[in-house]
Amino acid sequence: MADALSRRTVLRGLAASAVATGSAAVSGTSASAAPKKPQPTDWAAFDAAVGAAFDQLNNVGGAVAVVSADAVLHTRTFGVRSLTGRKPVTPDTHFLVASTTKSMTAELVATYVDQGVLWWDQRVVTAYPAFRAPTPALTESLRVRDLLGMATGIEAPPAMDFHQGDPTAEQLLQSLVNLPVAHPPNTSFFYNNTVYAVGGYLPLLATGVAPRDLTAAYANAMRDRLWRPAGMTSTVAADDPRGVVDDYATGYGFDLRARPVELPYGPVGSYAPVGCALSTVTDMAAYVRLQLRRGRSVTGGQVVSEANLAECWKPHITQSTPGLPVTVQYALGWSVIDYPDGTRLVTHSGGIDGFTSYIAFLPQHDLGVVVLTNMNPTPTGLQWSGQVLNLLAARQLGLDLSAGLNPMAQGAAAMAGLVELGDRTRKVDAKAVDPYLGYYEAGWSLTLHGRDLSLRLGPRVFPLLALADGTYMATQGILQGTHVTLAREADGTPHLEIDGAETVRRTTG
Repeated sequence: MADALSRRTVLRGLAASAVATGSAAVSGTSASAAPKKPQPTDWAAFDAAVGAAFDQLNNVGGAVAVVSADAVLHTRTFGVRSLTGRKPVTPDTHFLVASTTKSMTAELVATYVDQGVLWWDQRVVTAYPAFRAPTPALTESLRVRDLLGMATGIEAPPAMDFHQGDPTAEQLLQSLVNLPVAHPPNTSFFYNNTVYAVGGYLPLLATGVAPRDLTAAYANAMRDRLWRPAGMTSTVAADDPRGVVDDYATGYGFDLRARPVELPYGPVGSYAPVGCALSTVTDMAAYVRLQLRRGRSVTGGQVVSEANLAECWKPHITQSTPGLPVTVQYALGWSVIDYPDGTRLVTHSGGIDGFTSYIAFLPQHDLGVVVLTNMNPTPTGLQWSGQVLNLLAARQLGLDLSAGLNPMAQGAAAMAGLVELGDRTRKVDAKAVDPYLGYYEAGWSLTLHGRDLSLRLGPRVFPLLALADGTYMATQGILQGTHVTLAREADGTPHLEIDGAETVRRTTG
């Protein structure tokens, strides 16, 4: 297991995780791409197998739904909402679903395309004249679909992923012009949350919403144009469920002994279009059914036209999948996986502090799945999702699971890797770290209570332990395994080198 499981590593891996998850279920099989209706399933046996995987991966809580266009075929919940109180997960328990919000944002944009407010191949600057990309050429050429397709060629420094709760929507729009351009447009995949968020806000800007009002306007538009019409009656935009809903899950991750520990809720803020949805397995089942019903909701209304829903699924840029015998492309908020036999899986994962979500559907076979859990994506949140899909594909469609990707083995190895990391750490020397305590640039701080050293950013807390080489390691959360170096500038000012993120100077002690 690599030492660094950085925020960038997790976020960039979410799209690819859908690839590994899906290919383990379908790649190399004898399944036909011809339409196949799901077969009757022994759901008790399915639940037993899914539950065994849940327990083996040491998860806390989760929920699974299996759907077709016409019905919710099966729903089952597992574990507890929180290890404190141990109330069981219910079909109405709210989970942060993170980046699975992206496809919802694309479909929100599609409703505006249906309305004629803008169109997919329209140049962005004609929809919002104040739009500015990093170069004049990109400002003039980028289209609406490009902002949602992860292939603008615009990249972003890793530190931006840690500060999503900081900027206002207006500042987010302004930040785009300062991002680096690494490739010509539509030549390379790069998972860029800033560009995507701008794309989500674009139809609102085109209708005259002021940048300062975007976050509230986006939440209202999602509620009124997508969530409620789709039958997602309890889904809301929120970073933290407390005070918003009554039935909600607490997020967890593993420490360096592979034991679940509670994590603070991670901020999304003005990056709402890339990951703000707080939802339930019941609502997410209705959302996946919306896909299988070609834009028609479970209550019968046409939420988005079939033509513009299909645009959201249309492949935009190829993703790199070395070693996997499949073709994977990013569409608009979805990854589209095409297998040699013609089978197509449309999918996306989501991950934020303490939560993992996974949605997928096989349009040819009228089958979809939702997996929600209150565990970090790594090392086991995504692995449980992969195992659920594997089990479902085998039982419902008779797909051979011999692709050589074993989520359970991957999860077990990752947990063992955490313990190995833990064996390399020790408690900190309070005297050694005392000169470095205090507040740092970009909102970071370093605190010590007894011999417990912590790196903090907003609500996030990353406990640090010492390593033999004089550096420190984050022991939990989205920075787990990341090395932190305490050093000094040439003028003696302390600074923190956060591997894979940024280097920041101390401001006050």
